[in-house]
Amino acid sequence: MIKNEKAIHQHRKDEHLSLAIKYWREQRNKTAGLTFSDLRLIPNTLPEIALEDIKLSSNFLGTSFEFPFYIEAMTGGTPRADKLNAQLAQIAKSQGLAMAVGSQSIALKYPELAAGFKNVRALHPSGFLFANLGAGHSLENAKRAVEMIEANALEIHVNTAQELPMDEGDRAFRWLDNINEISEKLEVPVIVKEVGFGMSQQTFKQLSETAVSAINIGGNGGTNFAWIERKRSQNGFDIDDFGLSTVESLLEAQLSPPTKPLIATGGITSAQDIVKSLILGADLASSAGFLLSTLNESGVEAVEALLEQWKADLAKWMTLLGVVNIIDLKQVDTLLSPRALSFIEQRSGKIW
Repeated sequence: MIKNEKAIHQHRKDEHLSLAIKYWREQRNKTAGLTFSDLRLIPNTLPEIALEDIKLSSNFLGTSFEFPFYIEAMTGGTPRADKLNAQLAQIAKSQGLAMAVGSQSIALKYPELAAGFKNVRALHPSGFLFANLGAGHSLENAKRAVEMIEANALEIHVNTAQELPMDEGDRAFRWLDNINEISEKLEVPVIVKEVGFGMSQQTFKQLSETAVSAINIGGNGGTNFAWIERKRSQNGFDIDDFGLSTVESLLEAQLSPPTKPLIATGGITSAQDIVKSLILGADLASSAGFLLSTLNESGVEAVEALLEQWKADLAKWMTLLGVVNIIDLKQVDTLLSPRALSFIEQRSGKIW
């Protein structure tokens, strides 16, 4: 029975991978709500700087990131997933990027499957790594996940909208006290991460009152796990268009009380998306599905070339806007679309 349960768990991991690749191959990543095109950038015709002046580094959780972007959590725990994580770790090392692993719950339940996760640290020995667990796990499991990959931080993912369409998914979601306990007692910073449905002012307020170190908004616009689980399941719960987009979630954070440092995830597919995320208040951006699709279609060299292009493009965007560092980028002028202004008007003060 235990062997069968492990095989079922591994099969689910590989199903997620296959369906995520299918999702991006079929270009289903349509944003329900505001997109990055709803934010326009104002030209700085006389920037009075040179490209060589630009500093792309960003300080996050007391660490200087060479580039304000990292490879987001995808998978792990099966031969196929472990091969993918090895490729991503090699890319992260080559590009000087941080990286998050996928949920480690499978390796906590079946310790013989931990080797693939540990290999990420072996391949990226000095890199910043994020461990990853669901919000229902205990403090002890959080410690084990961090130790498994000698992680610099832990992502706790919150995924109600993924679990409900899943036949075998959770049906109870009382997480906040547990998140706070882990954040208070774990020796590394804790980031709470949505898996693709965005966050509201209410959520930012709730998390601002906990010990979490940062928030990953995980907006609608990237991989849609509600769609993935609906394709796997029989219960027919269709919430494919549910959630707030990455742009909407960043605006919600601005409308909230002072909150934690932010990571923008969900539909990041270009350097311009990174620029706009940073302008809207993010400290870092990350991507999973888009990089997975590129890796699957074109290989490691193509992903490396893409990331090199993003680095070059980000420096050019900052030059175009007349800012030399990420802090100054947050102060540039922008134009919001009528749709975005309407969103802000409707959502102002909703937490009270």
